[in-house]
Formats: sequence, C-alpha cells, structure tokens
Amino acid sequence: MSTGLNLNALKRSFGVSRYQADERYRAALNAHGERDLKTAMQEIEASIALLPSHAEYHAALGFFLLESKDLAPAKEAFQRALALQPYEMLANYGLGAIAYRDKDWKRAAAFFSNALAAQPERAETHYYLAMVKHRLGDNQAALDWMKSAEALFAKSEDRRESHCQAWIREFARLI
Repeated sequence: MSTGLNLNALKRSFGVSRYQADERYRAALNAHGERDLKTAMQEIEASIALLPSHAEYHAALGFFLLESKDLAPAKEAFQRALALQPYEMLANYGLGAIAYRDKDWKRAAAFFSNALAAQPERAETHYYLAMVKHRLGDNQAALDWMKSAEALFAKSEDRRESHCQAWIREFARLI
C-alpha cells in the first residue's frame, strides 16, 4: 500500500539530502587535497546528484575539470553554477581563467571582477586582474593589482608572494 509520499521529497524536506550532499562534498574536497582527482570527481558528482540546485558543487566540479584540463566540461559546470548563483566566486574565477587562457582579456577581466566582488580578499583574483590589466596595456593598474596580490599572499604566508615581486619590478619598469 502506497502512502503517496515520495521518499526523496520527504528526505529533502527534512534536510537529509542536503546533509548527505555536504558530506559527499567534504569527501570530494578531502580527495582533492590528497590529489585523488578521480575520487574527488566521483564525490562531487554524487553531491550534485543529491542537491543539484547548489551552485558551489557545480563550481567545484568545474574546478576539478579545469585542473584535469577538460576545458569544455569545466566551462559548462561553471556556467551551471552561475545560472544558479551569478556571483559564485569559484565559477567566475574559473571562467576568468579559461578566458585568460583563450587570450580574451576583456572577458577574463569581467569574470575576475565578479569573483572579486564575491570574495575581495582572494589573492589569486588580484593576481589575475593584474595580469589582465597588463595584457590590456594598463601597466599602472597592473602594478596596483599586483601589489595588492603580493600583500594578500604575504598575509597568508604564501610563497607566491615572491612571484608577485618579480612582476611588480617588471610593471614598474614598463610605466
């Protein structure tokens, strides 16, 4: 005898799917941290299956695909994330990185600007904005962004600070 209740809908209403999806998401991040990309992909796809409306999961999938150099599916995953949440930081950052690789500087700048709006203290975004400004010929803005990136990397004791210093010298020379 059927009660007419959909078990999956009932679980979602009580948050069970969200909890399970978050557990799988954490497992994906842990696997990624251990450089097990295959497991990370399986876990993030399981998260998406459990809670397809969560933009962060799609963005993480895009990031994993980007790392494996599978650009077309990465772009699709990032776009799905942005359809759900237009200012999802990782999705904007990922699409910015893809546009940068394609030498589409203006599009890259737009995506990185959106990523910056979502998470202003992310050093990598400042770094990419510096590089985009340089590619667009605005070396003063590139210098300012690179100094900002350097300070943020230094604040987090990230070794990429020294890489920024080399670019700072180069941009200063070009001004």
